[in-house]
Amino acid sequence: MKRVYSTTMSGKTKRNQLAGARQQGTVIVFCLVFLAVLTIMGVSGMESTILEERMSGNMRDISMAFQAAESALKEAESWLDTQTTLPTTSTDGSTTVWSEDAMDPAPNDSVHWWSDGARNINAWWVANAIQLNSFPANAANPRYIIEEYHTATSGQSIGIGSGEITRPRVFHRITARGVGATALAEVSVQSTFVRPYD
Repeated sequence: MKRVYSTTMSGKTKRNQLAGARQQGTVIVFCLVFLAVLTIMGVSGMESTILEERMSGNMRDISMAFQAAESALKEAESWLDTQTTLPTTSTDGSTTVWSEDAMDPAPNDSVHWWSDGARNINAWWVANAIQLNSFPANAANPRYIIEEYHTATSGQSIGIGSGEITRPRVFHRITARGVGATALAEVSVQSTFVRPYD
């Protein structure tokens, strides 16, 4: 024999159950919206972190290039400092020191040779500049160019009236180029080296 049970609900109980079902649906929608907002915030944070990482990598790359160029500059100054007589100049750099305007095809065009596009590429520097070694972390070794561009024979008041012969002061321009860990980071630095020679 089967027993059949019947239950009846009052109208108030049915309304409470329907309201509960609606409330549960609202909670799900709220949770989905909240999760979407959290996802957007997470993706935005990741993009910001990736951008900051790239920026710090670029800064490191530029710093490496600058330090390499500075090393080449110091090496050239050191070489000039050890010369006891005035170095011989050449128009092709074969004597280490270039003569004034030898690299500039149009010296009066107000564009210096180091700003000229044809001379501001790696191939030109490899062919014409002096290289420093032992920079394995850099994409290319730093290089420098020395050029003699002025000799001053007057204005040395220290020797006037003493019978001392004043020695001419020679101005050399040193241009150095360094490359960072990637070939995209290039830094050029320049200095003027002045000293008298016998």
